[in-house]
Formats: sequence, structure tokens, C-alpha cells
Amino acid sequence: MEVMEYIRRQMAAARRLLDATLQDTTEEQFNWLPPGTANSIKAGLLHTLGSEDRFIQVLIQGKPRLWESEGWSQKVGLALPPGHDGGWEEIKATTVGMAPILAYMQAVRVATDAYLAGLSAGGLDREVAWLGGQRAVADMLAMLANHIAGHAGEIAAIKGIQGVKGLPY
Repeated sequence: MEVMEYIRRQMAAARRLLDATLQDTTEEQFNWLPPGTANSIKAGLLHTLGSEDRFIQVLIQGKPRLWESEGWSQKVGLALPPGHDGGWEEIKATTVGMAPILAYMQAVRVATDAYLAGLSAGGLDREVAWLGGQRAVADMLAMLANHIAGHAGEIAAIKGIQGVKGLPY
């Protein structure tokens, strides 16, 4: 198998897992705040999407995040997606609708897919800035796929705590 096909399959698999965890999620479940320090579904999902937006747009391509360039702050009703720059307290205190966050998810996926469609195997070795050092684009994409899958598991667990099935299988 060609390496770019493998990367696209990894991203698709992580997305399928995330989508499966979101099936049949209600607005109430989405906004429910778990006890302790666990993240809500809304926080976990928006963090995942904001991270993908940051990885692909900012870190790898040197572009602004879609969050800023397409006005998602106003559409979602939050200053920031929870992540490296903050936003964790704001999302805890704010009830948000699923529809605008799912629309942001679609926009992020379209942008990621467009980037991956133009990426060649040779571009995977290019180094980008990451946490005060350098990482290859391939490493960033592997981290991203794992990040999506990890937060999908977190979302499934939060649904389970609420007494509903976290994954449909």
C-alpha cells in the first residue's frame, strides 16, 4: 500500500470511531458536565476539532485556523475551542448547540482532506515546529489520528457514565 493511502485510511478510521460515538447523542448529553475533572462531550469534541484545525492549518501549513478565518467563534458562541490556548473554563460555563459544532467539524474535515489530497509522500518528512522543537509532518499526522481516536474513547466513556451506549457496537 502506498503511504499516503495509509494515512488517509488512518484518518478515516479515526473519524468513523468519532462519528460512531456521537450517534444518537442528545443536546442534553452533549452539554452534560461529568463529575470530577473529566471533560464533557462538547469540550472533548470541540477540543478534538480545534486541534485538527490547529495541526493542519497552523502548524503544518502556516495558515490561520478556520476557527478565526471562517468566524466559527461567532457561529459556535465561544471565544476559543478548548485547547492549547485556553477555552476550557468558558466551555464548562456555556451551553452550546451541537449543530454549529458539527458544522465546524465538517469544515475542518473538508480542509484536512484538501490538504491530504495535495500532500505527497515526500512532504511527510518536512519538519514543522512542535512544542519548542521540530517534528516531521508524518509524526504530526500520526499524532492527530491518535488524538481523534483517543477523544472518541473519552466521549464514549462520558456517554456510558450517563447510562447510554457510548459506541453503537
